[in-house]
Amino acid sequence: MEGLVCSEYWKRYVSTIILFVATLNSTLAVSHYSVPEELEEDSVVANLAGDLGLDVKTLVERKMRIEIIANRKYLDVNKETGELYIVERIDRESLCPAKTSCYLKMEAIIENPKRIFYIELEIMDINDNAPHFRRDTIDLDISEATQAGERFSVSNAVDPDVGSNSVKTYNLSESHYFTIEIQTGRDGSKFADLILKKTLDREEQAVHYLILTAVDGGMPSRSGTASIIVHVLDTNDNAPTFKEESYKINVMENSPIGSLVIHLNATDLDKGSNSDLIYSYSLYTSEKTQDTFNLNPSTGEITVKGLLNYEDFRIYDMEVIATDKGANSLSGQCTIKILVEDMNDNHPELSIKSFRSPVNENIEIETVIAVVSVSDKDSGDNGVVDLHIPDN
Repeated sequence: MEGLVCSEYWKRYVSTIILFVATLNSTLAVSHYSVPEELEEDSVVANLAGDLGLDVKTLVERKMRIEIIANRKYLDVNKETGELYIVERIDRESLCPAKTSCYLKMEAIIENPKRIFYIELEIMDINDNAPHFRRDTIDLDISEATQAGERFSVSNAVDPDVGSNSVKTYNLSESHYFTIEIQTGRDGSKFADLILKKTLDREEQAVHYLILTAVDGGMPSRSGTASIIVHVLDTNDNAPTFKEESYKINVMENSPIGSLVIHLNATDLDKGSNSDLIYSYSLYTSEKTQDTFNLNPSTGEITVKGLLNYEDFRIYDMEVIATDKGANSLSGQCTIKILVEDMNDNHPELSIKSFRSPVNENIEIETVIAVVSVSDKDSGDNGVVDLHIPDN
């Protein structure tokens, strides 16, 4: 029954776009297909031979084959029918983690005469994952002196699925004291801020138990929950503040590990332990950012922790919290945007797609002898490649 549902899903969503371009006096076909993830093995994607205008009867003789670029061989072609079919189930989240779009690029190669057709397979997401929180239990200490309207960061939920199948909204269990406000990040991710509706009274209720639920937008939807335990405290009336609410910093992609990015210096008008500060990343700061940049909790210095690569990741967003050491600690925060600048650190890459040797001495002028592919991962002028053959 599950296979039947998957098959019907695929029939509704598979789509094909074929573009033809003239290159080196031969016609190369670029075919685009879209299929949902998790299709069963042997599921047919399309009639590739028909789309490319090839005679099915000649496929065996001409040794048609599929070569996938830099990936496992998830697909193959049936030389008897010309159909492109699934060899191995494709898990989109494993193939393209944290990416909004997912493509498999491959080449269909035939011999006698040699022709190369380029195929692009888009893997569409299905709602096969439920949202889950980084922490199942979230403990918050809130002073009873906190004014209504104050907001608090809570652990956001993550969902490996993308688009409408990712986290769409949050719900909070009924409470007279708390509500939530949903925020949307630059990448479209959803966060929930806990907001105090009215002041707390420790003597009346010392602990509040709340349930936060994350719901995705799939059909049907999936959900995950986390417990929020609020401990009501007394004290400390000055929160740390940063000189700026937000910072924007440029760093070169070849910056050595340990090099200083910024030295944050929050201040607190209180004295003693109430003005001694500890710096930390907030829950809005992704694990990738924390793995790339180190934050010294005592000094507020942010330094390079991992290798920076402009081609892999260009913008890092983080939120830093300064918390004092008072019995009832208060905190302030600032946001930092780090922009990685490109440098010319990638060599052009050459690959021979087709090569003919030896050739007859009476070979005609302009006969194609080889097909060469060249690429450079750098951007701008650093990625422009001049391809030529030396005079000698």
